Amino acid sequence: MTKDYELMVIYSPKLSSEEVERLNETILTQIKDNGGEIIKTDVWGRRYLAYQINKHNEGYYYLNYFKLESTSIKNVKSAFNINEQILRYMVVAKES
Repeated sequence: MTKDYELMVIYSPKLSSEEVERLNETILTQIKDNGGEIIKTDVWGRRYLAYQINKHNEGYYYLNYFKLESTSIKNVKSAFNINEQILRYMVVAKES
């Protein structure tokens, strides 16, 4: 069953904006490779964090909207956990 998802990602501030853009494209490619469809991406840019994460006070915020089979979301999430340039992420299934 295909669901709509929102993915908020906070990337390390050590990266340049170009590197962050490439990293986000890599994540979107992983979603597509798992049968997903990208709806849109909102770039919030570099912002202060509410609290320190891994000794960082800032991060690059990206909000990605996509459709994906519910059985494939676990594969996509596992790729986020091993990437050290991602400070935090949250995937939320939107209600129909």
